[in-house]
Amino acid sequence: MTLPEHVICSVMLAQFGVQQRFGWKGTLAVIAAGIAPDLDTAAKLVSDREFWRLHHALGHGLLPILVLSMAIALVAGMCWSLRPTWYLCLWCFIAAVAHVFTDAIYWWGIQILWPFSRWEVCFSWIEYLDLLVLGLWLTGALAVYKSPTRGARIAAVTLSLFIGYLAV
Repeated sequence: MTLPEHVICSVMLAQFGVQQRFGWKGTLAVIAAGIAPDLDTAAKLVSDREFWRLHHALGHGLLPILVLSMAIALVAGMCWSLRPTWYLCLWCFIAAVAHVFTDAIYWWGIQILWPFSRWEVCFSWIEYLDLLVLGLWLTGALAVYKSPTRGARIAAVTLSLFIGYLAV
């Protein structure tokens, strides 16, 4: 998915408890965790070859997303006094896993067991920059913005429609 889609997906996930419990600070932590796996795009600074070798590996494995999620939750917890930290850490991990899953539904493989294995998960269910998916995410984000008290319901509908689209 694109960066804005990962951000919106993370915002939707935050509607299931983090937003209500911690407000915008908690939601920002979940967003940070939801986009953190793409830190591996920094390999582009080295070379195109390294980018294609490391992107969807370095930041997309289970071990890296666990470490990234914990680090983000701990920093957010310390800086903004968000307690309990385990709760925030759980939601940060869920957002990072959602990032990895939503990347795997496109045509590139995700090296989920990196650095222990180069085995890839690739579903190839939809095309990159699917405008229907983008429209769905943007509509959900606008609805949450317009009606924040209904965030959990809007997120449930948005995520259900996305999963339904994948199923079809």
